[in-house]
Amino acid sequence: MENRFWSGRLLKFDLQAGETLLITGPASLRLERGGATVFGAPLQPRQKLTVMKEKQLPIEIIHDSTLEAELGERASYLEIQGTATPDSWMAAAEAFQKLEVGKALVIGSTDTGKSTLCTFLTNHSLKLERNVAVIDADIGQSDLGPPGSLGLSIITSPLISLENSRVDAMIFIGETSPSLVTEKVVRGILKLGEKIPKDTATVINTDGWVTGEEAVAFKTRLMEELKPNLTIALAEGDELNPIFEAYTNPVLRVQVPKFIKVRSREERRRLREHGYRKHLRNAIHKNLSLERIKADSLFTKRLEGGEILGFLDRDGFLFGIGILENLNRRRKILRAYTDVSTRDVAEIECGNIRLSHHGAELDWQTPHRQLS
Repeated sequence: MENRFWSGRLLKFDLQAGETLLITGPASLRLERGGATVFGAPLQPRQKLTVMKEKQLPIEIIHDSTLEAELGERASYLEIQGTATPDSWMAAAEAFQKLEVGKALVIGSTDTGKSTLCTFLTNHSLKLERNVAVIDADIGQSDLGPPGSLGLSIITSPLISLENSRVDAMIFIGETSPSLVTEKVVRGILKLGEKIPKDTATVINTDGWVTGEEAVAFKTRLMEELKPNLTIALAEGDELNPIFEAYTNPVLRVQVPKFIKVRSREERRRLREHGYRKHLRNAIHKNLSLERIKADSLFTKRLEGGEILGFLDRDGFLFGIGILENLNRRRKILRAYTDVSTRDVAEIECGNIRLSHHGAELDWQTPHRQLS
């Protein structure tokens, strides 16, 4: 079961029922014949499936199948006997199905498969012909919305990846770690919850900050405020025990997948930068008058330029991001790199992430420079 690396090659796989093909991107593939699933979602014949760089997808073979794959630079594949999905995940899916309209909260440290489990739970619940709401509260590796935000999607059909889902609402946080914005994250999740129809079951993904007293206090607060009907914990060892001890309600522990892709800090940064670029794809340089726009954080913070901006509607929901270029405090004129329609902006928040126009994360400047 050795990983095989290829670059720019077109490969054909003939696989038998019960096998799994693990593909690590960048890659694209198609099911030529047979039957296969990804996280419980069926692959359609000739459907093109793209696997991003730094991500991995398990193609589980239901009927003898032929797949064609084009692998990019440093892409890899691994053929295994059996499933890559832990048995305990199906037990979690069954428990979630029984909730009908309840909330399931997924917790775990970094690179344990939280977003994958949320996708798995969603797809299996959709088999009951009901919609599922997904809240992505992993602000550092968000699949719904840009990094530094919370996202909500009402899922109506099986999905391969949350990243390709329609986003129904977003909350701007402006940080990629919750440690300094715990209250804002909690309030944001609750605000997104108000947008979910009452007859809809909900899955909530969380960030991987789980160790240390502050992390334990945050996760405990999260569970107490959200009041989930089902808390699912992905644990490799005893790293979540302090959270379990502080939280008195039952927790369903499930296994971390054996073949999970563990990402380096640099790989996680590249994924975030892909997310920024996606939401700045059509950005241009714009001047905005702040006379009728609430922008308190722009006037109270020391600005360097390059700060991420969140453009909010009248209800406080995020509908686009931008990059701060300059601020004329006297004339109340903001110059930003963004694709948002300025007539829809009711409020602008300034975050604590600095970006280049190409979506690359920048370090904070020293000595500190104040924009005029």
